[in-house]
Amino acid sequence: METLAMAVASFGPSENLKPVRLTVPEPGPDEVVVKVDAVAVNPADLGMREGRYPWADEPRLPLVPGYDLAGTVEVGNADWPSGTKVIAITEHKNTQIGAYAEFVTLPTRLLALAPEGMDVAQAAALPLAGLTAIEALSALDLAPGATLLVNGPRGAVGSLTVQIAKHRGITVVANGEGPVDAALDTVGGERAQAAFDSVRDNGRYVTVVPEFWVPGGPFTEARGIKPQVVAAQFETDRLRELARLASEGVLTTTVGEEFPLTEAAAAHARLEAGGVRGKLVLIP
Repeated sequence: METLAMAVASFGPSENLKPVRLTVPEPGPDEVVVKVDAVAVNPADLGMREGRYPWADEPRLPLVPGYDLAGTVEVGNADWPSGTKVIAITEHKNTQIGAYAEFVTLPTRLLALAPEGMDVAQAAALPLAGLTAIEALSALDLAPGATLLVNGPRGAVGSLTVQIAKHRGITVVANGEGPVDAALDTVGGERAQAAFDSVRDNGRYVTVVPEFWVPGGPFTEARGIKPQVVAAQFETDRLRELARLASEGVLTTTVGEEFPLTEAAAAHARLEAGGVRGKLVLIP
């Protein structure tokens, strides 16, 4: 079985993303083949394309980017029969399995049932951003009633963090309403510093923008606040919790623009240009 995929044979600019035909690996006992219905485009994908992403192992070329998707099980097993609608995270950092393809073979631990009431583009925007939001809230470990400033509340991670936090009884506040018990930065730069400054003494601060973490710089411990950098943890239970909350109407995602899979390079260029509102999504 073959699949059309968008891959880079050499790292570099967006135009290096080109269509290729690849063999779809036969699924093992705890794997299935998923027909991809929609793929979210994430900032991490840009790092993959450029070769600066921190993979666990040396990257293998041609490399197919892509972290999260919505799809349909094509070749299944007893637990995940063919025809099952799913969302999935590829765990690219460790697997180098890319979602920019028509078909992909995935371990079943990276699957969850697709949320009811969400179209495929909205569902594809959920896994990576949602897992990052859950990890940020886990690191902050706030009790109901605590106040939380979310920097960038309309972005993918920020929006889902706000929704999950409110569901847990945490009070989410806007800029300028400090001091707050905790802050989450999803933007970096000066706005990250402003968020840090809004936290009360001995409060909590988390950022999901690692390039702005400068040892000895503005994000060292101060006023009893110990900053942390967090990233998504690829945990089955968390992914399925996200799907459940979306099915219950607790979580929604926003899709900005949709591109055909073969226009992945254009989607990358659009994301790099900035000013995107909502997730960019590829449709095979």
